Amino acid sequence: MWESVSRGLQRVLGVVVGVLVAFGFARLAGIHAWSIALVVFVSILAGQALHLGQQGSVQVPVSALLVLVLGAATGGYAVDRIVDTAIGAGVGVVVNLVVVPPTRLDEARRKVRDFAQALADLLRQVGRDLGTPGRDLSAHLAPARQLSAEGTVAALAVNRSATALRWHPTGRRDRPALERLLAAAKALNLVERPARGIARALADAPESWRPPPSLAEPLCRLLLRVADEVDAWAVRATLPGPPGASGAGGDGGGDGEGNKSGEGNKSGEGGTAELYHQALLAARAPDVQPETAAIASAIALDAQRISGELRGDPDVPPAGPFDWRSLLS
Repeated sequence: MWESVSRGLQRVLGVVVGVLVAFGFARLAGIHAWSIALVVFVSILAGQALHLGQQGSVQVPVSALLVLVLGAATGGYAVDRIVDTAIGAGVGVVVNLVVVPPTRLDEARRKVRDFAQALADLLRQVGRDLGTPGRDLSAHLAPARQLSAEGTVAALAVNRSATALRWHPTGRRDRPALERLLAAAKALNLVERPARGIARALADAPESWRPPPSLAEPLCRLLLRVADEVDAWAVRATLPGPPGASGAGGDGGGDGEGNKSGEGNKSGEGGTAELYHQALLAARAPDVQPETAAIASAIALDAQRISGELRGDPDVPPAGPFDWRSLLS
């Protein structure tokens, strides 16, 4: 609905501006090769200067050119073009009122969960490989780089759903879930950087680098705990309804994910903080080499940052006032 109104308004305004530009030049300079070229140039500038959007900016030079060339031979063409465009825009809006378009909310929810799952899988696999001798720790850099693409896909899906829900009949009902998805996608994009930093630290480490068991054990437990927190947080973030609805069932209640969310809360922030301090204390042990301690501390710090960013429910910003200029964006 929003795109039908927005694109239709942009087209109508673009046609009107193009017709006015063509009439002005036709009266001042007449129809010549140089005047037609100048009309097209001025029309492009006018469309950009008036911020008529992509659809409107294209319609200004096209309409101006058609009015100059066809209007001279066909009387009333300029008015007919404006009327035809307005009728087409109106028909598009009416069709969307009768045939309700999809909200794409389920797709956005699925993409956000996939992004969170990929992030948790990376942390979980790194944690397991740290405690397994002989594993290639540098192999995690490639999937870590792929997280950026996963985040882009999730953000695009959420933005498409946000556009589809504008002026949608179910928009008021689904708005709380959408706002949480918008906040969740933003938060996951923030934690993707420290997750990639963990993989980068392991990739840059010497081939012989391997933490001793006294250091690897708390570091592994920390990464596994943070991976579980990411899973639980994603379930809460993608539930329908306002924040705090994680106990209401929804998408996570029927498949056991709602229980997982509850366990994530009970596991506690103190557990993660305790594992973080244990890893730092183990890195300061006398038998740990300085380079090993530096890499392990960097991994622990990035894991703690991920846990801190995803603490609690997604932070939903307050909605700002409606701006009619957004119809032309």
